Amino acid sequence: MRFRTSIPAIALGVVSLTTPLAVAGTSTAATALEATAADSSQVEDTTLTDNVGKPSGVLSAKAGSGAGKVFSTGEITGESFSSIGLSWKKGSAVDEGLTAETRIHRDGAWESWREVPLELDEGVAEEAKRAGAPAFYTDDADGVEVRFTSPKGSLPQDLRLSFIDPAQSPAASSPDNQPRSARTGQPDIKLRKDWGADEALADPGYKTQPSIKAAVVHHTVTGNNSYTQEQVPQIINGIYVQHIKVLGYGDFPYHFIVDRFGGIWEGRKGSIEMQPGTAIPGILGGHASGFNTNTFGVAMLGNFEPNNSEGGEDTGPDPKPTEAMIKSLADLLAWKSGQYQLDPEGSTQLVSAGGGGTNPHPVGTVLDVPVISSHRDVNVTACPGAKLYEVLPDLREQVADQLG
Repeated sequence: MRFRTSIPAIALGVVSLTTPLAVAGTSTAATALEATAADSSQVEDTTLTDNVGKPSGVLSAKAGSGAGKVFSTGEITGESFSSIGLSWKKGSAVDEGLTAETRIHRDGAWESWREVPLELDEGVAEEAKRAGAPAFYTDDADGVEVRFTSPKGSLPQDLRLSFIDPAQSPAASSPDNQPRSARTGQPDIKLRKDWGADEALADPGYKTQPSIKAAVVHHTVTGNNSYTQEQVPQIINGIYVQHIKVLGYGDFPYHFIVDRFGGIWEGRKGSIEMQPGTAIPGILGGHASGFNTNTFGVAMLGNFEPNNSEGGEDTGPDPKPTEAMIKSLADLLAWKSGQYQLDPEGSTQLVSAGGGGTNPHPVGTVLDVPVISSHRDVNVTACPGAKLYEVLPDLREQVADQLG
């Protein structure tokens, strides 16, 4: 991927991921700032702040309308990409009021500004090497501009903007829709190869755990609730590449993903095979900070928080999950609950592994949570969105009915 910048005269610098560029309003070439290159052509990173949080590279600063500052990358255009990601040094202080917005260049035009959520859904899992925002789906864009507003006038250390363009496998372009109900009660689940997982990126082998006591429901907040069925593999693959290549995870954060058409997809490797009494009694995920042990995570693809409060396209006042989503989620939870002999209307105890961030519970804290929980039940977050959260009581009942 190759990008170029077109920036206002107030800009402090320019970046090229390939060659030096000229600063607007000058006749001499600006010094090229070396992008932080990922070791894969699927990701191009460029640094926005240095190791103390000072703007660097493409990022420029100006006074905001009130207190604080606004920082902008200017327009960056070039080859196409399907998602963008924002990440920063793990443990870096982040202004609580910091917001990010982006506008995308696609089909020869700049689209309107949209908010980019800065809270990673899983709250920086223990295995992560960097903190960051969710992958933001752009659908084959060829340009982007990002601006940050900080009431305190500060930015995280080593802030980076990543352009993500996952390699597409033949399987991902035409998923195998044949049922794979190899075990009693198993719904149709599409495999990792169906969304194009590059298995060479993930850690080899399985990260196992002794058992499963609860399911944790999430939403992905990937920027687009009106995605098409054909776009689903690309969105899932973008989440995968963002977490591994940008944030340093070992694998996909969630065990399973459910799309708005009712499709169920395997996320973390081994999630279909895990079953008590086998060589894979459980798979350790990376979906809930401090509470990955004894749980599995299911992410609903979309944003179910009303009025766009978590970023992306305008969700409106009532962004409910589709009936197809809820049915597939119930089928999936009934299957796994049956395997692990879980009471879907019951409760269980989970022990915090700490971690800070969105997990306020110190190491060793015992929480009583529903067997079918949500991310907000264990971490401080809006996830899985108010409109998904409010259907969980009915979902538990539906799962119990399926189990008889």
